[in-house]
Amino acid sequence: MNSKAFTSLVFLFLSLTVLFFLLWIFNKDAQVDYRVLLGGNLLLFIVGMVSLRMNTNAMKHQNTQGFLRLVYGAFILKFFVLAIVAFVYIAIFKKAINKPALFGCFGMYFIYIFLEMRSVMKLSKKPNA
Repeated sequence: MNSKAFTSLVFLFLSLTVLFFLLWIFNKDAQVDYRVLLGGNLLLFIVGMVSLRMNTNAMKHQNTQGFLRLVYGAFILKFFVLAIVAFVYIAIFKKAINKPALFGCFGMYFIYIFLEMRSVMKLSKKPNA
């Protein structure tokens, strides 16, 4: 795995975790459930690491089928894991869904995707990817 991509994902995860903990401590009367944000951050980090590993391994394949299998597999894995977790959260908390936290997780998803895709695109431009 590319160490710069790994480092950037770990840095993003740690900085968001510290930010959410500080907001949770100093902003007790907020409308946001920080437990949902922290759980979403952890889930996005784990899924992002697996997806990043699959995408970087795809760059090493000599044939197109192996490349496409890993790239599409990473997308499908990410999609289904996040969709299942969102549906479980919605099914459990029906009336007590914290919409600001859910939209915060949605925003974090885009941040993680941007960081992961930027790392993969940089890797793809290297001659010996």
